Amino acid sequence: MRMSAHAVARAVGGVVRGDSDVIVSGAEVDSRLIRNGDLFIALPGARVDGHTFVPTALEQASAALVRNDVDLPPPPVDRALIAVPDPLAAYHQLAAADCRHRSWKVAAVTGSVGKTTTKDFLARILERHRVTGSSHGNRNSTLGLPAQILSQDDDIEIFVAEAGMSRPGELDILGDILRPDVLLYTRITPAHTEFFSSMDHVVEAKAELLAHLNPEGTLVINADDPRQEDFAARTKAKVLRYGGPETEARLESLEDLGLEGTRGTLVLPSGAAPFRLPLPGLHQAENFLAAATAAEALGFQASDIAPCAATLSAAAHRGNVIELDNDVTLIDDSYNASPEAVMRALELLAKCSGRRVAVLGEMFELGSAAAAAHRDIGRLAASRCDLLLTVGHDMSNKVLEEAVAAGLPLRNAHRADDSAAAAAALKGLLEPGDTILVKGSRGVGLDRVVSALSGGQS
Repeated sequence: MRMSAHAVARAVGGVVRGDSDVIVSGAEVDSRLIRNGDLFIALPGARVDGHTFVPTALEQASAALVRNDVDLPPPPVDRALIAVPDPLAAYHQLAAADCRHRSWKVAAVTGSVGKTTTKDFLARILERHRVTGSSHGNRNSTLGLPAQILSQDDDIEIFVAEAGMSRPGELDILGDILRPDVLLYTRITPAHTEFFSSMDHVVEAKAELLAHLNPEGTLVINADDPRQEDFAARTKAKVLRYGGPETEARLESLEDLGLEGTRGTLVLPSGAAPFRLPLPGLHQAENFLAAATAAEALGFQASDIAPCAATLSAAAHRGNVIELDNDVTLIDDSYNASPEAVMRALELLAKCSGRRVAVLGEMFELGSAAAAAHRDIGRLAASRCDLLLTVGHDMSNKVLEEAVAAGLPLRNAHRADDSAAAAAALKGLLEPGDTILVKGSRGVGLDRVVSALSGGQS
């Protein structure tokens, strides 16, 4: 985005106070992340109203989008206030207008597990051939994603967006903004179920994006996920399926190399080519296949895509392998956790050499499904690790109790109240040659355990 304050006001039906000619070249809802030239969006927060930060934000931001009934001092020289009835609605309207104005193709990635990694894989594949932009980190919400859209460079040819949700209606909003040309689904599994009465309602919320897919575009769905079976009938777009043994996109001769990754043959409608992925876990191979299928939908061929696999890496705390002292190997998957993601991580740990140590934090936002989900993880952990340390309180205790009930020796079952206690306990528990998995919801803070063990490596 590069617009004058006057043009922004015209696009959202606002009124300018101050310099109407000042240029804005990005947007941000978090005053701590403001860059020179940004448009600051003043929104009510859980604790503090964003309008409180407008004077400070305007030290760097060119303008602020504010509610028209809030009493604010006049903006400084060369700055502007753009007053509207509803800043959030105007912010979304502006992001949608920016998307319509650009000539780029939009690829949207959603699902329950692997979204950020798949989004990053797809962006890395595409950027080797086209000028590509993408949303950063997990800024995938109705607050974060529009800022990412509005802050993209003018020369972007393809924009890869992660679209996330925790409540019904959020993907409908993002879909209306993005109007994707390619819509890619990773697996849909129990996550954020605290805000839904059933998995059927989760699936319906994920399906909100379908109505916004360009009918001349492509829907990319996971053939191994039965929850996506009826998505193809709900769009006029072309459909590409990945993951099944006979689907248009698949991996053949797949070899699991443990912590060294996977290799095999990538098969797409455009052809077949060998690949070598240096990231451990069959789930990472599935993420690569999903990204490769979306790249195919954007006009790339298997021969262009497969070599990119060797260059891919995981984002911080999303499956990184760190070699520690005393021949200890650390699998840092501490960024977040859902039942499906923890199960996949435990399957990877089970294939590792040496004593297998699992550090598992609580899984949040599961609502009424939480107790059963944590017990399921406990039963699986009993057969996938040799030593278990759970972190947290009530729900993590259920993991530990179920693991012991399923056969994990009591002497190998440990718990800690928080990440600091877990890090301290591990220093007395770890032995040379161990492989340790660290996995839990973000709110547990297990990244601090990783930092304590690795001295800040990631």
